[in-house]
Amino acid sequence: MLHAVLADARRFDVALPAPTGFLAGLPVRFGHRLAEVRRPALVHFDAWEGNLVLARDGEGPWRLSGLIDGERAFFGDPLAELVGLDPLGAAEDDTELLAGYRSVTPALALDTGARVRLALYRVYLALVMRVESVPRAYGGEFAARLDTWSADRVMEQLAVLDALEE
Repeated sequence: MLHAVLADARRFDVALPAPTGFLAGLPVRFGHRLAEVRRPALVHFDAWEGNLVLARDGEGPWRLSGLIDGERAFFGDPLAELVGLDPLGAAEDDTELLAGYRSVTPALALDTGARVRLALYRVYLALVMRVESVPRAYGGEFAARLDTWSADRVMEQLAVLDALEE
């Protein structure tokens, strides 16, 4: 998936915040951490508040009743879903959210391997958002903010990976 995004970056002439070869090597460099995933699941990977459909019965509590906009969905590491929630805050720091995830995935652990995978998925998502801005023809202030944010995010997560590497 990462290589497809890097190919799109070449195709759309998108400047990347790190060398393409370095980015392309991340799955090999951290392959042992990616191999720790034992039970893949359908991951929406874009579950921010604008893509969540909430409903309630009468005056009862709100509940999640649906998700929209699934073009980023894939079958993979369930932990990746936490990255799709990043616009709502760092999901791994939300104890209630993690309790909900652990109610269906009891083995969800935030050990070093999980933190490496989260950083890899964050690099991937930032690159997707950076590259897709060209064919989507984003412009103006939004495009400038996205460009800066994605570059900062990639570099921040590469530093996380360096710090976690064993």
